Amino acid sequence: MFKRWKKPPRFGEQENPFLLSFSDLMASLLAIFILALIVTMLELQKRKDEIAIAQAELQKQKEQLVREQDKIKVTLVELVGSLEEIQSVQDSIASSLHGISEKERSLTGMLEGIQKDLNEKGVPVIVAENGSVLRIPEQGLHFDLGKYDIPAAYFGTATAIGEALAQALEQETNRTMLDTVFIEGHTDAVPNSREMGNWGLSTYRAISLWHFWTIKPGVVARLAELHTIPSDQDQAPRPLISVSGYGETRSTHMPELAATLKPDRPEDRRIDIRFTLAAREKSKLGTLQGNLKTMRDKTGKLIEKLRAADHVR
Repeated sequence: MFKRWKKPPRFGEQENPFLLSFSDLMASLLAIFILALIVTMLELQKRKDEIAIAQAELQKQKEQLVREQDKIKVTLVELVGSLEEIQSVQDSIASSLHGISEKERSLTGMLEGIQKDLNEKGVPVIVAENGSVLRIPEQGLHFDLGKYDIPAAYFGTATAIGEALAQALEQETNRTMLDTVFIEGHTDAVPNSREMGNWGLSTYRAISLWHFWTIKPGVVARLAELHTIPSDQDQAPRPLISVSGYGETRSTHMPELAATLKPDRPEDRRIDIRFTLAAREKSKLGTLQGNLKTMRDKTGKLIEKLRAADHVR
């Protein structure tokens, strides 16, 4: 009997379908893993680049910080130097002020010595205006209203005052500290019809006393020979004594009482002898004060530079 022929199965048609699916899955997972690995490597490279950039920026900031610190160090050194200069100038100013104070005390002591000697002789004089003026009141030297001549009754006191003044000023230690000695004439408030009014009258009173001492009768003529003793050798000595007039502008009464005072005031028809100190300390003091201001400005700018630094804000 005739048998039917069966076609042989193709290769693989009888394989397990589960195995095929598992292989596909593993291949897919491998692809995913490789992809993830690539992404991870790219991300790592990106992070590495970012870290490198950050490190470079950090290095730049570090270098900038070092430069700023160097600037601050330089500024601090300049500031310390400026403060030391200011301290030095302040010490010089303090020394100059001390020198001026010492001279002022010496001047006051000299005037008080003259006052004591004259008072012991019965000649009244007053040390006024913080120890810089020797005032001759009307009891010691009186001027008649509108007159500038020294009355004969006061020749004795005028001579005694001139002699005491000469004895004090002949001492070199006293002249060394002095710049000028002014014989100052004053008047009351009564109008004067003479030439130049009370200004002229007051000046003539000072000149009258100076002439009495040095010319007529010249009882203390050596006063005219007194000269200053400059501290600078380049400066020439000059006459120590001068005269000036102030009219009624410098009353012995307080200014607030001016409205209540009568014009005719014998106490204001007077002579003051004003002693001015040599200006060398004051001149030096003015220069030092200018230097101090300059250095303070410089220090202020340095402080502002420090305040501008980030770490000081």
